[in-house]
Amino acid sequence: REGIISPLAAVGPADAYQGRPQLVYRPGLTRWCLAGGLLLFIVLLWRIGAEAVGRQLWNAGWALPLVFLPYALTISCETLAWWFAFPPGRWLRFRDLLRLTAAAKAVQLLTPSIAQAGEFLKIHLLRVAGVRTDIGTASVVIAKTTMTIAELLFIGFGLTFVFGFTAVDPLIATYAWVGIVVMGVGVAGVLLWQRTGLFRPLRWISRRVGALGAFVDRHEGLLRSTERFICEHLEEKRRFGLSCLWFFLGWAFGIVEAWALLAVLGLPSDIPTALAIQAWSAIVTRLTTFIPGNLGAQEAGIVMIFSYLGLSSESAMAFAVLRRLRQLAWIAGGLGCLAKTSRT
Repeated sequence: REGIISPLAAVGPADAYQGRPQLVYRPGLTRWCLAGGLLLFIVLLWRIGAEAVGRQLWNAGWALPLVFLPYALTISCETLAWWFAFPPGRWLRFRDLLRLTAAAKAVQLLTPSIAQAGEFLKIHLLRVAGVRTDIGTASVVIAKTTMTIAELLFIGFGLTFVFGFTAVDPLIATYAWVGIVVMGVGVAGVLLWQRTGLFRPLRWISRRVGALGAFVDRHEGLLRSTERFICEHLEEKRRFGLSCLWFFLGWAFGIVEAWALLAVLGLPSDIPTALAIQAWSAIVTRLTTFIPGNLGAQEAGIVMIFSYLGLSSESAMAFAVLRRLRQLAWIAGGLGCLAKTSRT
């Protein structure tokens, strides 16, 4: 959901930084973004009418719990995609990797996705589970790469389909395609970067910064081993392709979730409508990666999408609230998995 990381913070033990100046994370901007998103959510609910939204949710009745199920397919697909990002071998059982995926997903949903907190947590949890740091780091980098490729393919496919049956402002369509092309070029550049050496820029900088040079010298073996695993995986086109495929299917199962939410709310629940909602929602999510959980922005985007589809704002907000409830439920489950993993 983001960009592709270079996980420098996870390649060495914490005591490697003792006695040296530390970078301090200042969450002020994140707090302002969160406050702004919450305010936008409240304003939308107030302007549309909380009572009207509540009536739509109430009409869902006994079917309401069903909206939490389709996301299990997405989590399973993402776990399989991560599984194929590892080099061949039994590094973790699937159920253990599924638990790590759910835990990392919960953290990712609670933080700005641009911060990549979930990816760094994956590396940490793999180390706790006994996976070598170089293999764990390489798997997370590869998985992030294949996830981004799959997301671009899904958005491109979705927009091609949507533009065929929905009237969209040509300017908006142009901006959307330009954004996809730019991201595609960025992914191609990152793939080239990974092939030539993920940590080459770090080594170049370390020759000019004394403290960083000491760090690189201390962990040179680990850095080169991680690069080797990444390059070897890029050469294994079958596993790389399967990772992309499963991430793509994870996005595709989001269409099933959108269809289920529409059906539960008694709205037109055809596949083209669900695809349009999922494709545009993915774009909105990418554009608002600096807001924790995309709070407010996700709801505003859904209201905009529904208006293009000729659906009411009350239906849009009810749909957004249902999706947010699903998100909160899975966050709770993911944090439970994280707590269980931390105790083992």
